[in-house]
Amino acid sequence: MAGKIYNFEETLGEPTLSVFEFIAGVNSTLGRHRGRIEGEVTSIKKDHPTTVFYTIKDLQHEAVCECLIWQSTYKTNGINVQVGDKVIVTGVPEIFPRTGKFSLKTQTIEYAGEGALKKSYDELKLKLLKEGLFDAGRKRTLPDYPKRIGVITSRSGVVIQDFNSNLGRYGFLTTMVDCRVEGKDAIHEILAALQTMAKQDIEVLVIIRGGGSRESLQAFNTESVVRAVAGFKCPVLTGIGHDVDVTLAELVADVGASTPTGVAEVLNETWDTLTSSLGIAEGRIMNSYQRRLMATARHLESRSGWILRTYEQVLRVTTKRLAETTRSTQAFYREIEKTITIANTTFQLLVGTMKTQMRALSTHLERVETFLLKQLLASIASTNRGLMSEASKVATQQRRLLKNANQSLTNLEHQIKLSDPARTLKLGYSLSYVQGKVLRSVVDVAVRQTVETRLADGSFISEVKQVL
Repeated sequence: MAGKIYNFEETLGEPTLSVFEFIAGVNSTLGRHRGRIEGEVTSIKKDHPTTVFYTIKDLQHEAVCECLIWQSTYKTNGINVQVGDKVIVTGVPEIFPRTGKFSLKTQTIEYAGEGALKKSYDELKLKLLKEGLFDAGRKRTLPDYPKRIGVITSRSGVVIQDFNSNLGRYGFLTTMVDCRVEGKDAIHEILAALQTMAKQDIEVLVIIRGGGSRESLQAFNTESVVRAVAGFKCPVLTGIGHDVDVTLAELVADVGASTPTGVAEVLNETWDTLTSSLGIAEGRIMNSYQRRLMATARHLESRSGWILRTYEQVLRVTTKRLAETTRSTQAFYREIEKTITIANTTFQLLVGTMKTQMRALSTHLERVETFLLKQLLASIASTNRGLMSEASKVATQQRRLLKNANQSLTNLEHQIKLSDPARTLKLGYSLSYVQGKVLRSVVDVAVRQTVETRLADGSFISEVKQVL
């Protein structure tokens, strides 16, 4: 249920607040007091399905604070808090409206002190070691010539500058996700960055940050982050801290470098090797080419005399064959010329014959056309005479049928007039009705019944007194 948030400095003269409105107003001001708090755990309940409830007390004064953290967030922080542990928590104070209880809603929880951090580090390291997450056999090798690089680091600071300045000019396509990499509070941003990078088309994932204390490196020693790095879709190259700062995320990564500069050098390595080998390969190719060229020149020189002699011999034989072929071809064309002359003469005769036949056929067709036209005209005239005769017969028959129909209508009209009840009434007769039915017999009427009598000029109603 959402309530109106009131500014308590302006409530003088305002209507009285409900309890919920008052608590909502208080929470609106408490939200500005997000803090990072250190204390000792005095009680903790982890059996609630969604929330872990715990209490911390001040290390020097008599002061306690009730705290809660969501189960999913608690597991993401990757620690197992017990009563007596000194912890540092980050959260926002809030009053729960349903119970009126004040508590600190926390987002991160971590051990306080180098000793506790070292203990947590060693316990998680031993757990992951038993699972085989540090085994060399599960580590993937980087591609020989990587191009698409994903980078997770903070955009601010010198780390990304050192990395970019030492990255070779080999056409790398870099995709960067800016996130916080300092302290326990960075866990959620690092996990979100890993999820974002998992959707990118990259060949190598780079995670880099500068050195720092064990406390500042806590996010990279958290189980949720370490497992996310170990299960990433492509090889992971890390440069977290310095040589003395070996985080668990670096131990599970496929390749680890001590600094961001070292990470850039690892990415450059195969490209540098390829570039330096190009000069050597070029020299070898030129030497091989020169040797082959000299050998080919000697071979061509030795073969040129043989080729020239062979060419002269082939030329003589070919010239002789060409002369013989020319004579044969000329004789062949003379025979073709004779054949063409005979064909032309035959064609002329054939054309003359066809012209004569065409003129005779044309004359015959003209005669046939004249005859058919006369026959067609005679047939049309005969047909017209027959149609006129039939039309006259049909018209005569229709007039006879129409006259008979008119006579029948006249007779029918006369019969209808004779049968009209109104005509009968005009002759002095009347019609009597009982309940809308015509009286046809005295048995159809009873004493005291109402009878309607209709005459030619109107009607009247009477009551039966006696039936005779």
